[in-house]
Parts: sequence; C-alpha cells; structure tokens
Amino acid sequence: MHPEIAYILAENGAIATKQHPNLGSTLRRLHLHGDLDNPLPGVFVAPGQYHGVTRLRAVSLWSAPLGVLHERTAAGIWLPGIETPLVRLAHPTLRSRSRVHITRRQIPREFIRSAKGLRTASAAYVAAELAAFDDGRAATEVLRLKLATPDELRQATRTLAATVGHEQRTRVIAACADNPWSYAELRLHRILRETGITGWVANRPIRIGSQVFDPDIRFLKRRVIIEVDGRETHLLTRQFLLDRQRQNAFTVADFRVIRFTWEQLDDPAYVITVVRAVLALACR
Repeated sequence: MHPEIAYILAENGAIATKQHPNLGSTLRRLHLHGDLDNPLPGVFVAPGQYHGVTRLRAVSLWSAPLGVLHERTAAGIWLPGIETPLVRLAHPTLRSRSRVHITRRQIPREFIRSAKGLRTASAAYVAAELAAFDDGRAATEVLRLKLATPDELRQATRTLAATVGHEQRTRVIAACADNPWSYAELRLHRILRETGITGWVANRPIRIGSQVFDPDIRFLKRRVIIEVDGRETHLLTRQFLLDRQRQNAFTVADFRVIRFTWEQLDDPAYVITVVRAVLALACR
C-alpha cells in the first residue's frame, strides 16, 4: 500500500480525500482493487475496520468541519456503558444515511470538543440533551466524574430551548443544581426539596483526620450525614467495604449517619420520617 496512506490509516483509522486531495486518485484505485473500503463519500478505511472508534472518526472526517457527534454517540465517548447502533451527528445541512442519523442543528462552539480525530459535543451538552428522556442519569454521572458543573449543565440546557423534550429537560437539570453524583442521590434530593427539608449540601468535601470525604448529603448546622446506596452497590464488594469504612469515619467524628437503599427511596414518607427524627435527635 502507498506508504503515506498506510501511515495515516495506522494513526487515525480513516482517511478523507478532502483532507488529502493529492491522494484522491490513489485512494480510489485502492478501493477498486479491494484494498480499502469506502463507507462514506470521500472517506476510506482498511477492509473490515468500519466499526468502533474508526467508524466515529470516519463520520467526523466525512462531516467536517461542521459535523459534531452528539446525544448517545457522544455520551458513549464521555461515559462508560452507553452504546448505540446508530451514529448520531449534528450538522446543519447533511442528510441521514445508513446507520448515521443526522440532527439538523449547529452546536454552539463553546460546547464542542475536538480530540483524537473526533469532534464531539461536550459532556455538559450531551447530559443536557439526554435529560429530556433519561431523567438525569447522564447528568448525575458527568457531575460525579467532574466532567461538568451544575452551572455548565444549565448553560447547555439554555441552548437547547427549541428542541424536543425541553420542558422535561429543564426540570431535570434544575433538579441537578445541588450536585448529585448518582441517580439515587438525585431521587433523594427531590424527596428532601419537595418536603421542604433544607440546610444541607451534597458532595461537599469534609476533612476527618488525615482523610477527605464527600458525604452524599451533609447538614451544615447539625452533625447529620445521609448516605444513599445505588442499585449497583450491592453487587460491588469493594465498594460495599469502602462505604462501611467511610461510615465508621463519620461515626467516629461524631456524625449521626442515615443510610438509605435504592428500594427505600420508593417510599418517600419513610425517608422523610427517618430524616426528621434524626434531625430532631441531633438538636439535643
């Protein structure tokens, strides 16, 4: 194979004629001979390699300079465990084609990130997009990973005012204002706010001895901490042990610790009864 083409494919996985017009005839000839695949107009990859990151790079090359990977496709780049068979791409003029869904939109420059051959929407923008139908699961994860702040989520949400599901999106992102780091924490925040229980902060660092912890919820004027277990906690032995060590540290530091499971959050009346009772005890 042509050495320059081989080098570019080894580095990037895909090559586009508009970036390398001097190689156009060679690329087309290699394709005719079966040495390259041509999955998108003007874009070539090694045979059988149009999948995974190479597919995303090929789409980015084809749609450059205005195309931006967004929604679940971009979420799969920022967050683990999110997959989609379709590549979702924002572009003001291109049309959808096989397994590439085009959203006719131009994403604001401040919410675009470019790295490793990909142009993708920022974590804040993606989480705000998904909040219209995932009830904040992506938003709480980007907050936990510190990929975005609550204020950045709100800024991204404002740019999506003309899109489907914006009323729901706005409610969900507003509920993330207190910095929940999991969907379970978001549910707990909603319960506390709807009942008028205030005076608490979420995931704000506190030093205990030589260690720094981020309690799920800590009351500022009473030595009370609330911890909440997400669905996955029961399955992760190491996390289970770490949570108990953390709780012991809080107890030694003279905090009253309340712990709720995912299932207990289905009963808000129980949660509120326990919280109010412990807060009353902490006043004594």
